[in-house]
Amino acid sequence: MISKKCSYALRAVLALSRNTGGKPLTIHQIAESEGIPARFLEAILRDLKQSGLTESLRGKEGGYRLLGSPRELSVGQVIRAVEGPWLDVPTEAADEVFSPMWEELQNNVNELVDSLTFQQLLSREDTLRRSAVSDYSI
Repeated sequence: MISKKCSYALRAVLALSRNTGGKPLTIHQIAESEGIPARFLEAILRDLKQSGLTESLRGKEGGYRLLGSPRELSVGQVIRAVEGPWLDVPTEAADEVFSPMWEELQNNVNELVDSLTFQQLLSREDTLRRSAVSDYSI
């Protein structure tokens, strides 16, 4: 199950990815555009900053921005920044029969989220927006 915190963190980083090269985004701007409660977003952005994925800038023109490129930032990095290890494989002796299954699941999930970058998500978003635009030409 994906936690609200994880879902909000991914949406916040996607918003910051859209804004690469622009002025830093304030908590209010991100919260409003992504429908995230501002107080919850503050804690999420703090976790992302402590993990070295974002930075905050103070002052009148301050806010948050990504430290790296959306091309290099993976979904897995964000998930681990806010959730820690996502799937912990049980190590109890009673689970020896299931251990290979849990390990395979963990490896497959990690492979997927580590291979998916925020640049790829931005491209998917652009494709979805273009396909949603109706063409009324005759």
